[in-house]
Amino acid sequence: MENQNLHEQNLLKDLNTKKNQPETSKWVNNSGDEVRYVFGFNNSAELVNGRAAMIGFLMLILTELVFKGRPVTSSIFGIN
Repeated sequence: MENQNLHEQNLLKDLNTKKNQPETSKWVNNSGDEVRYVFGFNNSAELVNGRAAMIGFLMLILTELVFKGRPVTSSIFGIN
């Protein structure tokens, strides 16, 4: 019983320390270093644009799969 109480106290301490130390997402370059200035004219702009383009192409492919091979412009906007 005493061992269980000790275990519960340790869990509560862990939860309290995690609440006090917020972790935020970080942008990382290809070398694994943190990128502080993501947007604008800097060295990491090409990396960010490439990642955004990959997400865009993935969404286009998924949309065409959902619409059974019809082009996105035709199925959504009616443009041939």
